[in-house]
Amino acid sequence: MRNATRVIGTALAGALLVVSGASQAVAGGNAGYNCSKTGLSNGALWTCIYTQSNNDYWRLIDTYTKSGGGTITAKFGFNYHGYSYEGGWFSQSSGTEKQGQFNDLGFNDCSDIVGWMAVQGQNTFYNAPVTIC
Repeated sequence: MRNATRVIGTALAGALLVVSGASQAVAGGNAGYNCSKTGLSNGALWTCIYTQSNNDYWRLIDTYTKSGGGTITAKFGFNYHGYSYEGGWFSQSSGTEKQGQFNDLGFNDCSDIVGWMAVQGQNTFYNAPVTIC
């Protein structure tokens, strides 16, 4: 009975995660080992992390593929260990893809890294977390 309770509890937690719309980092991200993806009403937001050539530092790339709607003004960023890092503002129209890169990052543990995109006059859209582990 104890194992059945654990299975039911795990299934319930998974169902709540799906219903709430929250995403969880799985094997580094929800869209492969080093990437996470969140579908938005007019496109998709990606956050991916890569080791740099010297393997001591990391590169984070936020990407937004805009498939519909009007032109937006937005900026990319990410949160790590309670700190927020952001890039500059850009304009983007439908049918285009924009990227923001953050280089020479010293990620050094398995803490969640959450990419985001802030859109002027709208909201900040957060991606599912990724980790370096």
